[in-house]
Amino acid sequence: MTRYLVAAASPETAEAACDYLGEKVEAGDEVFLLTVTEEARPVDDRAAVSRIAQERLADRATVRTIRREGIPDKEIVQFARERNVDQIVLGPNRNGGPGIGSTTRSVLNKVEVPVFVVPM
Repeated sequence: MTRYLVAAASPETAEAACDYLGEKVEAGDEVFLLTVTEEARPVDDRAAVSRIAQERLADRATVRTIRREGIPDKEIVQFARERNVDQIVLGPNRNGGPGIGSTTRSVLNKVEVPVFVVPM
C-alpha cells in the first residue's frame, strides 16, 4: 500500500495531480487530498478540488479529503509526517506563474519523502 499526499490549492492543481497519479495508484493505496486555507488567501473552490480527486481516483484507491487552516507549508509537512506518507504531490506555485513558489520550496526542503511537482 502506498500513501500519497496531494496538496492542492486550485482545481487545476488537483487535475494535474490526478493526471500524474492516474497511472500510479493501485487497489489498496490511499490518496490524501489536503487543502490548507490561510486567513489572507482562501483555497480556490475547495469543493471542486475534492470532487476532482474523488471522480478521478476513487475507483482505484481510497481518497480522503482533509481541510486545514494555517500556513500551507507547515501544514503539508506536518500532515505528511503524521500520516507517514510515501510521496507528496503538489503544484509549483499557487499563482500559476513561472517557477517554484515559496510553499513548494519549503516543503521540498523539509520532508524526507519524494516530492513530485506537477507541471502546470
